[in-house]
Order: sequence, then structure tokens, then C-alpha cells
Amino acid sequence: MKLPDGLEGAVVTTESNLFYLTGYPNADAAIALTPDKKYYITDKRCSEEAEKLIKGFEIVDSGGIGYAEKAAQILQDSGAINVGAELDEISYRDYLKISACFSGISSVSEFISGLRAVKNEEELGKIRLAQEITDKVYDKVLEFVSPGMTEKTLKSFIDTEIVRRGGYPAFDTIVAFGENTSKPHCHAGDRTLKRGDAVTIDFGAKLMGYCSDMTRSFCVGFVPDGYAEIYEAVLNAKNLAQKTIKAGMSGKNCDFVAREYFEKLGISEYFTHSLGHSLGIDIHESPNLSPREERVIPEGAVTSVEPGIYIPNKFGVRIEDIVVFKNSGVENLTNSPENLIIV
Repeated sequence: MKLPDGLEGAVVTTESNLFYLTGYPNADAAIALTPDKKYYITDKRCSEEAEKLIKGFEIVDSGGIGYAEKAAQILQDSGAINVGAELDEISYRDYLKISACFSGISSVSEFISGLRAVKNEEELGKIRLAQEITDKVYDKVLEFVSPGMTEKTLKSFIDTEIVRRGGYPAFDTIVAFGENTSKPHCHAGDRTLKRGDAVTIDFGAKLMGYCSDMTRSFCVGFVPDGYAEIYEAVLNAKNLAQKTIKAGMSGKNCDFVAREYFEKLGISEYFTHSLGHSLGIDIHESPNLSPREERVIPEGAVTSVEPGIYIPNKFGVRIEDIVVFKNSGVENLTNSPENLIIV
């Protein structure tokens, strides 16, 4: 990583940024960057493995002090004066340790997130494979789901199927039955599935350090009153957004495509979250497809597109794909059926 203009050094401590810069999954470390060298600070539990797996870094033992503190000392010894750190994410303890070595610290959080927003072909390949697992698990869900099971049972099944295919759950899998589908981030509980229930599942696989994400909504036995109309509206909003958005648009304008459609239908008050979020190493990255996002979405960004309508105490519908932004539009990485399914 090239240092931002005006900086002579930077300390990196967050786990996902450590992985981004090295490809090595380890939270017990810090990185010190100078214009000429890169240092990976860890301890003897990880140093032997780090020596084998990390290229282009000098591996430094922390010597029994904090990793961030050791990184700051290295930068101080190099003669750096103007340094940066991830001020949006860094712990207060690490901030104090770095501040003890330097009179002022600039934030590199947005700089690094900007780098991470643009996925290269290797990163895209990993996300594609993770999404392939997610699509295959959805096929199994449609075969498995049946009246009498609980939300927890279906959640356990989804998580197990992801692991069986070589991944890990990218986040806490969401499973909601019936009236619980009106809660966008419902926690799976003991609610039992009945005929005539709507079902919403939101899940993804993490593979080789990169996440996928998908939401599907369907019905069991028969479609409850009013559900089909809301489902059609959500699906149309998603498809309209995917046909319209492209690299160079602001996140705010991307979100507005779906939000304006719901406004015309008179149901925008039930669209209670943003259109989507970036993802990659973390399930939530930036920039986002949000009414508050003024930044443009760059070519190579991967985001979700997930409009939803939630009628309190009745039901909710969310349909989510993940897409790659290109100058000409977006490429959909999700291959699961999006039509209203009754199982």
C-alpha cells in the first residue's frame, strides 16, 4: 500500500485491513508502513507461520509490548513525524500508545476503505465462489423446509450446509417465519413454521476470506393475503435498480432509484433501510447505496441490492442480490431464482 500524500508512516491494526494487506488471517498483529519498508509485528505464536505465508514484509516480534505500540516505535525510529492510523476503528488504548510517540495522527481509515472498495479480479473470483456456495445452499433450503420446524432449525441447517461446502457463515444467518418477516434483522427463535407463512432468509458464505450475501423470501403452502402484491413491488424495485445503477453514480442516487419507485406506489414508509452495502472481506464495507452516501460508487465495487418492504405485525419481503459495478452498469453475481416460490 502506498502511503497517502503527506504521511511518512502508518500503523494498521484492524483485522480485516491486516488481511487485506497481507492475505494472512490473524488478529494478533499490527503493521507499520514507511515509504520504503513494510513491517508485520506479531509474537512467537504466529511469527513462524507469518514468515512462510507473508511476502514483502519484515516480520518483527513485538517483544512483549502491544503490537500497535511496537509499530509506533518502529515508525518513530525511522524518523517519521507525520503518521496515520485507522482512527475510525482503532481502540482507545492503541490510540494512546501511538499518540505517545507522535504529536498528531491523521486518519487513514477512509483511504484504506477506498482501496478496498475496488475489487481486483482475484478478489472478485473469491466472491463469485462464495456466492456459488450460497446459491447451492438455497437450493437445499427449498428441499428441506417444511411445516413444523423452527426458525432455529432452519438457521442451523443453512449454517451446516455452508460449512459442508467449504465455507463459513459470513454473518449471523437471519431466518424469520410469518409475522417475524416484518423485522429486517430478526433473530431466529422458536417460532414454528406453519402453512400460509411467509419466510425470509438472509445468509452468505465466507470463502478464502471473502463474503457473499443473499436474501430470499418465499411462502409455505399458500401465499398470505396481500403478500404477492408486495413481493412484486420489491422484485420490480430490485430489477429496476439493477438496470439503472452503474459506476460513477453516488450511493444516494443509486438508493433513490428504488426509493422513488416505492414512493410512486405509496409504500416508501415501509422501506426502512438503505438499498445496499459494499462487501468483501467484511460483510459491511463502504461506500453504501444509502440516502446519506454522497460518495460515488467506483468501478469494481461489489455491493448488495436489497430493497425490502416491511408491514409491522404482518409480513415483510426482502430480495437481495450482490452485484459488481461497472461503467456500463452492474453484473449480477447471484444465480438463485427470484420469482415468488411456494414450497
